[in-house]
Amino acid sequence: MQGKQRANKTHYEVGKKVRETIRELGGAMPKDLPSPGQSIKQIESRQKKSKMLPDD
Repeated sequence: MQGKQRANKTHYEVGKKVRETIRELGGAMPKDLPSPGQSIKQIESRQKKSKMLPDD
């Protein structure tokens, strides 16, 4: 468990530093960004389907 705990702690610390840096630079915080209407998976699926359809 030590490896997993260390990875989780590192992930938390890196995320904290990234948020601090965004704040210092005056950027939009991730929590304040709008949510997309579709997930990446949905968009990729739609694009794949449209490529499979014959052109008229």
